[in-house]
Amino acid sequence: MKILEKEKLLQDESIHKTEFEKQWYFSLEDVAIYLQEDLSEVENIELPLLIDGKRKTIQTATFDDIEKGRKKEELSEFNKALLKARHFKK
Repeated sequence: MKILEKEKLLQDESIHKTEFEKQWYFSLEDVAIYLQEDLSEVENIELPLLIDGKRKTIQTATFDDIEKGRKKEELSEFNKALLKARHFKK
């Protein structure tokens, strides 16, 4: 899973974004392409963005909503065993 950093998203010109009510909203489609992940479970709102000189209404989400909605990778069997051993009481 690729690590997501807000500053990189803000600097990346391939990701459409807008500031609305003192929050940055990012195009879910652009972020999904950037991460190469399915973000269909992310809570989002539709906002108008200027894309290629035209105003389009697209699905957007805040950085925090994207982080919360990302699908977490399943732990491998080895990592599950390590986690159990770590919590084993002596």
